[in-house]
Amino acid sequence: MTPLPIHPGEGAFPVDQIYPNQPPSRFQSAQGGVLRCSPRTPTVESYRRTVVRIWPDRVESTPVDLVPAPGEPTSTPEDLFGVAEPVYIVSGTHSFDRLTTRDDDAASLLILRERLEGWRWCPSVSTSPARQWVEGGAVVREDREESVLYFAAYHGQSVVLRWDEHGMVPLPTRHGVNVGGSDPVAVRIVPALTGCPMRCGADGVCKVYGGPWTSSAISAAMIWQQHRAMLLDAFGCDVCDGEGGPHVGSAVDLFTPSRSGGWQFGPPRTSIAR
Repeated sequence: MTPLPIHPGEGAFPVDQIYPNQPPSRFQSAQGGVLRCSPRTPTVESYRRTVVRIWPDRVESTPVDLVPAPGEPTSTPEDLFGVAEPVYIVSGTHSFDRLTTRDDDAASLLILRERLEGWRWCPSVSTSPARQWVEGGAVVREDREESVLYFAAYHGQSVVLRWDEHGMVPLPTRHGVNVGGSDPVAVRIVPALTGCPMRCGADGVCKVYGGPWTSSAISAAMIWQQHRAMLLDAFGCDVCDGEGGPHVGSAVDLFTPSRSGGWQFGPPRTSIAR
């Protein structure tokens, strides 16, 4: 049975604050329970609901968000880059659909971006509308689609998002990958909100979820802190610059959420790692 997320009392927290699903306890999993919560949106459907943060001129530039807009006229790469050509969003985390930690994700993203040297690209972060997972990556401007798909497959990515004059559509990089069809989804370019990432960019501070009172509250605070750190790594924060907030240590590894599911407890950590 998938546990439900624990929500704070009425009015106690900002109404726009993100609440990550709590992972099943290690004891529940050890007794035959599930290891991680199912995704709120099925994986195949998530490709058409992806929100993409783009820094058009690398990190020094003002970011924009590419958001799904079904039924509307679509924005095009020419609107952002001034050139009428398709671009490709390649993720650099959760390679080969494996479970990964935040350190794993950071390392694989660094390698992907290093190997793009000589290509035309800019940084990106893909996420769900509720920011339950993030995929750091790159927007690649390359006129040879087969080269981009090969590059992505080499780095363990099963799907690439292509954005062109028709909208955004997922492309499989290998046989047998289900992307749910080839119809593109209209998208629109909107200014990125760069405030608190736990509040989808609002200009206000977030509040810790959970606390030091019971084991479930301690676990909730730890997952909240890890989710906040994950979003800070991806989006930054113009409100507090990542300062403040509690630091709750973990005696086990934590696998980051992805399109396939939520947070998951991993094996016990060594004393040095703790």
